[in-house]
Amino acid sequence: QKNERDLPILARMARDYLAIPASSVSVERLFSAAGGLTTRERSSLSAKTIRECMCTKLWIRQGL
Repeated sequence: QKNERDLPILARMARDYLAIPASSVSVERLFSAAGGLTTRERSSLSAKTIRECMCTKLWIRQGL
């Protein structure tokens, strides 16, 4: 938090990446979004890679 003022974009990205869903609705939304990433061709993606793809997609949408 002490560097948030100096690095606001990185702080926002860290909050997104390290966030823990607060409700079951959030978890269901995450599973739904992750399901769109895993196809037959990409079935061997690790959980870490899926999480990174989801965060990257969010950051692009937010213009980060």
